[in-house]
Amino acid sequence: MMWLLLGAHGLGIGLAAAAGGRSLRAGLAVAAIAPAATAGWAAAALLRDRPPEPTSLVWVDGLDLSIRFQADGLALLMTLLVSGIGALVFLYGTGYFNPGPGARFPASLLAFSASMLGLVWADSVWTLFIFWEFTSITSFLLVGHKHEDPTVRAAARRALMITGAGGLVLLAGLLVLTSEIGSSTLTDLAPVSGPTATLAAILILVGAATKSAQVPFHVWLPGAMAAPTPVSAYLHSATMVKAGVLLVAVAGPAFVDVAAWKVLGLSFGITSLLWGAIGALRHRDAKLVLAWGTVSQLGLMITLLALGEPKATFAGVSMLFAHALFKAALFLVVGEIDVRTGTRDIAALGGLSRTMPVAFGVAVAAGLSMAGAPPLLGFMTKEAAIEAALKLSGPDRAIALGAIIAGSVLTVAYTTRFLFGAFGRGPATAVAPRRLAMTVPAVILAGAGVLGFVAVATVNGIVGPAAAELDPEAGTFLLIQWPGLKTAFVISMAILASGAALGTALSRHDHPARPAPATLGADAVDRSIDGLLSISPRITALVQHGSLPVYLATLATAAVLAATPFATELTLDHLVWWDNPLQGGLALGIVVAAFAGAFVSSRLGAALTLGAVGLGVSGLFVVHGAPDLALTQLLVETVVVVGFVLGLGHLTRRFPPVNGTWRGVRIAVAGASGLGAMIALAAASAQPTGRAPLAELTSQSVEEGGGDNIVNVILTDMRALDTLGEVVVLATVAIGILSLARVRRQEAATRGPA
Repeated sequence: MMWLLLGAHGLGIGLAAAAGGRSLRAGLAVAAIAPAATAGWAAAALLRDRPPEPTSLVWVDGLDLSIRFQADGLALLMTLLVSGIGALVFLYGTGYFNPGPGARFPASLLAFSASMLGLVWADSVWTLFIFWEFTSITSFLLVGHKHEDPTVRAAARRALMITGAGGLVLLAGLLVLTSEIGSSTLTDLAPVSGPTATLAAILILVGAATKSAQVPFHVWLPGAMAAPTPVSAYLHSATMVKAGVLLVAVAGPAFVDVAAWKVLGLSFGITSLLWGAIGALRHRDAKLVLAWGTVSQLGLMITLLALGEPKATFAGVSMLFAHALFKAALFLVVGEIDVRTGTRDIAALGGLSRTMPVAFGVAVAAGLSMAGAPPLLGFMTKEAAIEAALKLSGPDRAIALGAIIAGSVLTVAYTTRFLFGAFGRGPATAVAPRRLAMTVPAVILAGAGVLGFVAVATVNGIVGPAAAELDPEAGTFLLIQWPGLKTAFVISMAILASGAALGTALSRHDHPARPAPATLGADAVDRSIDGLLSISPRITALVQHGSLPVYLATLATAAVLAATPFATELTLDHLVWWDNPLQGGLALGIVVAAFAGAFVSSRLGAALTLGAVGLGVSGLFVVHGAPDLALTQLLVETVVVVGFVLGLGHLTRRFPPVNGTWRGVRIAVAGASGLGAMIALAAASAQPTGRAPLAELTSQSVEEGGGDNIVNVILTDMRALDTLGEVVVLATVAIGILSLARVRRQEAATRGPA
């Protein structure tokens, strides 16, 4: 079923692009079909409490390369969020965008949705990495939707550079981890320890931090708010930024014995929790307030998951679920405010509670859930986080509890400031008429936060199995509507009171005349990228200068250096002059032709000596019993002759004069190249790995290859990549010859008849 759903997304991309070519709204409506169906499938699987069977597509069995999918409890929870919120965002987009064509946006957004599904279903490190990179690429296209704007292009480039670099770091960490555990399957992850495990933990955490916008890699997320609001609501609150959190959750059990995992995870999480909340208080643009708040709340999730305790794991998964609902709803409200008022500056807004009452109700419900106020889903998850910190002991308890309390107070403060600034004070801001397609998705998401508190048993049935996938003990905890007058509840009420007071006080200092502060760090990243791009042409000019002799000398030097380690293992006992005297004659002819080519002064003579070398090599292939290689070599030689005929007409008949010193240098370079290759081959053949598998080849040619001609089966099946390479060589040469022929025809046509 998972393959069928991914196929539906692939088909939907094409249909959405076709429909979007006529109308962007129609393209978004078509694109919503596949996510809606996927969300329904995930909801049904969660209600049945019967996850689907894992599935895989083997690419190279012997190398353990395969695309593996598994939809366990955590994957189904993420699927419900990715596809459910995705379908609502597509619906929202039909009201957000103006009528008109637009094929690229709905297709790109659906491609991102498919990439996220592949990521959350991934059951192998290779599958995870492939779809991880797909999300980076598709998000780059979405952030850069308004690519005519230089600010948008810079934001998209910044996001791609940071998340793309993080992907390479992640790949290195996954390679180290798979080497340590001996398996590439995520379900086979087992606790590891030691220096290698520490290295893997650091690399994977850094990769996760780049995707989940953790300090100091967070600067791409606020800049990505230049994207249309549907992109912000979908990618940067509910889906893409959760990829890093998901990775930490999945990989965490493998690093439970690695101290660096907890230390670095807490460093990322706590720093982001506090700095993101401070950033939200610094800005007046409502989207930037929510973006910085996302950095903060992602830090809270990383903090909880890095602790490695069952209660904290349960709280982290619960927070992941609740955050997606209330933050997506808030982004949709901000988008509606922007469309209907023409501004997102909370200092310039006011009185929207009267002119936009539905949006006001949605913002209050989602905002209070974000602040952790009862009776909402966010309240129960915040309670779980505080209780998890209280259950700790020693320094962990003090650090985690202090960070959660401080971060929560700041969260309540910027939530209060946002609600008060946009909806509370001042005269009512004039607004355009309401668009139903923008209102309904936001109402559904905010209502889910209220319904989640009422139907807490259903929420526990979704969150509990997901947490149990990470830690069986974590699945024993439950979200509770009324925890009683316990320490955690008292702390929650104190957080709400102090945060509301701070937010109210700060909102009084918001004035339209005050300029918004710059995004710290983004300019530095942009300057670094610009510097890299300016240095690249200089480096390219140094190493790609167009001098063929220098290129060849460099290659020869590399060949000699590569062969040096083999020189100590070189033995001559296993070497023979020839198996057939004809081989000796052909080899002598090749050497003579090559040496003569170094002294020929005419271009035609050089072509003839080069052709003689090629024919001699073809003869060696025939004598050695490799007719396929001989045929390829002959075809190349034939095509090269045609190339010489076409190309020599543009050049002088003779080479420029060369002195003896330079000729000696060139002969030395050529000889060094050949010597390096000869040493490497001789050393390798001195240590044979075993007998030739002739019997196996014979049987497999019939049983697996389905052919009676062993040579044909080897060429087209067992050595298909070699054959493909030979075909590519021939095709490349043919394209070059055709290009030369076309140039000659154009020149002849330009000159006219002789």
